[in-house]
Amino acid sequence: MNLSKSTVHSPQSIVVCCLMSVVCCLTTTGCVRRTLAIRSEPDGAELLVNDRRLGTTPYSYGFVWYGWYRISLTREGYERLDDRTLLRAPFYLWIPLDLVMELLPFPIRDTKALSYTLVPKTPLPEPIPPVTQSPVAEQSAPTHTGDRQPPDEQPGAPSETGP
Repeated sequence: MNLSKSTVHSPQSIVVCCLMSVVCCLTTTGCVRRTLAIRSEPDGAELLVNDRRLGTTPYSYGFVWYGWYRISLTREGYERLDDRTLLRAPFYLWIPLDLVMELLPFPIRDTKALSYTLVPKTPLPEPIPPVTQSPVAEQSAPTHTGDRQPPDEQPGAPSETGP
């Protein structure tokens, strides 16, 4: 075996290798990073997104799809806040541009930020106890009202004593 000979590559094989490396770099490095950041005033509210507990505000996480989201915030001493919001894709992530964006050699970032203000709960009014009357006051109160007649003497009914 003769090892002194050098291998000569054709210009076509060099071009093919270069093109394949560029394609590999383009398809492996680019992607879209979607982030949803949710804040509340005051901080520390329990956060539910699409009925799944995520944590407390402020909170941010990567989401996969655009569309409708149900946001629910609760905190002691504050009214519960429920919201339904639509996360729209930017125009450069619409079909067919989304494929091109996925193949770019650098990441594309899309951050959606939602901010909410919680309302303090209004305290319930103090209950007023009912007014009770003493038994002596009930006995001395008149029972006859001016409009009603006793059941025995109905107007227009014949009396037992006669005319």
